[in-house]
Formats: sequence, C-alpha cells, structure tokens
Amino acid sequence: MMKIELPVYKTKLPVSKDTVEFTPLIVKEEKNIAAAKETGSKKDGFNTLLKIIQSKTGKSMSSLSETDVIHLMLTLRSKSIGEQLKTSFVCPKSNENVEISVNINDIKLKGSCSEANVDTDNMKIVLKIPSDFSDTSSSIYSIETKDEKVIFESLSENEKVELSESLPVSIMKEIEEKVKSFYHYTYVIEYKSDGVNRRITLSSAEDFFTLLFAM
Repeated sequence: MMKIELPVYKTKLPVSKDTVEFTPLIVKEEKNIAAAKETGSKKDGFNTLLKIIQSKTGKSMSSLSETDVIHLMLTLRSKSIGEQLKTSFVCPKSNENVEISVNINDIKLKGSCSEANVDTDNMKIVLKIPSDFSDTSSSIYSIETKDEKVIFESLSENEKVELSESLPVSIMKEIEEKVKSFYHYTYVIEYKSDGVNRRITLSSAEDFFTLLFAM
C-alpha cells in the first residue's frame, strides 16, 4: 500500500517557549473528530482533537497552559485546512442561523507575561499562567507568609478552594487584574441578527474548537 509522506511543520509555543513539530490533519482524523461530536457531545469532539494533537506533537495537553493549547489548535487548523474559514451558528438571542467568515491570522495573541506577583504587608502570592482562564484561582502557584509557604499544586482540590476563598476580596481582585495581563487568546465575533448588532467573545479552548473545527 502506498505511504503518503506528510509535510512536517514547526511552531513555537508562546508560553512554554518550546518548539514542537507536527503533521497536518488527515481525513481519518477529521472523521474521528466529527464522529465523536455526532455520537457524543462537543466536549467529546474537543477531547478527541486534544488526543490527536498530543499524538502529533508528543506534548501532554494537560501539561500545557490553555494559551499554548489554543495556539496549537490555531496552527493545526491553519496548516491542515487553511487560514480562511466559513462557519455558521445559531444566535443565542434570536435563534437565527448566522453565517460568518474568519481569517485565522486575525486572531492575535494578547497579553505581555506569563508570571506575576501580588505582594502585601504579610503575604506574597506568586501567579503563573492558568491552565483554565475561567478559574482565576488556578493561576495561583504559591502563597508565602513569614511563617509558611504553600505550593498550590501540592494541595487537594478542596484545599485549593478553601485557601483561595479565604483570601481578602481586594487581593482576589488584584489577582484577577494581573491575570488579564497574561498571554491569552480572545476573539470577538460581530454579527447582526433580528436587525440587532451583536457580539460573542471566544476565550476558552473549547470556544475556539467550536469555531475552528465546525465539521
């Protein structure tokens, strides 16, 4: 049987700074993603894509920040199918079907850093780019006082929640502001339905999956 030689591409991840190699999607992989969505849910299709990317790059998706995962999705989509895409969705406000065109090159990396500190008189909080931007507390790497230093990843999920919820509201607000400066991807879809100008903001990896791999 003939063996098809696929081109090999390289990309540098914006957060980890690692350079990874990958090959474009093939028809079988595209069908697997579509089948997972049809027989399961959007989440199943998303997880199938992550497994494919992990196989192609040798990178554990769970070890990467959400920003690096989105970067890989954008690059894979661009190299596999093209930079231009047309897709449609149902407006959540009017239930009208909306068609849009997107150029992947218009989706730009935002932010300026991947680490930050929040310092108070009696506490130092080290922040790192979160694995999930929808969960601000996942950006907390450590909390240090004059008597103790706690590394968040060593705690159970319940302990993380309990400790983060014990922080003063003003400190959590400062953490939220710092996180806004971290490297991230967002994209605003502007459209009109029912005669009204509307907009939807995409920010999570699953949001971008819905846009990029609407099969």
